[in-house]
Amino acid sequence: MHMIDDKLEISQLLLNIIAGFYEKDAKVNYFDTDTLLYHSEIHMVQFIKENENLHLSAIARNLGVTRGAVSQMIMRLEKKGVVIKDSDPNNSRKIVLRLTPKGEMAYQGHKRNHDSYNAVVSKLLEKADQDNLDFLKDFLEKYEKSLHKTSSH
Repeated sequence: MHMIDDKLEISQLLLNIIAGFYEKDAKVNYFDTDTLLYHSEIHMVQFIKENENLHLSAIARNLGVTRGAVSQMIMRLEKKGVVIKDSDPNNSRKIVLRLTPKGEMAYQGHKRNHDSYNAVVSKLLEKADQDNLDFLKDFLEKYEKSLHKTSSH
């Protein structure tokens, strides 16, 4: 009976962690700027920074969303002053996206958030031996796959 209780306790802990992380991550954040940015917006900023000189259609293809969805997001980010549209130096009929200085600040603030999170996880795992790390990684990979399966039904 003890093993079942442990499994239920682990399951509840996972749900609590997911809920807490989602609540924290889903909140609007300034990311070191004077502009509120939503979760989806800062991840678009990150994508633009890490994939410079892509056209709207290429961004849509890479993210698996429609060109219209990307276009709407970019309009919001332009209004917030974090992204600008620019002519493609190789094809003046095409538009590429770039971050403004404010967009760069937001990207760096977001990166610091990720670095902080990574530092916490690294600290918590520093005394784990390789078998524990392998088990945990395997468990989390399987759990992640199961989430994708259940969300696609």
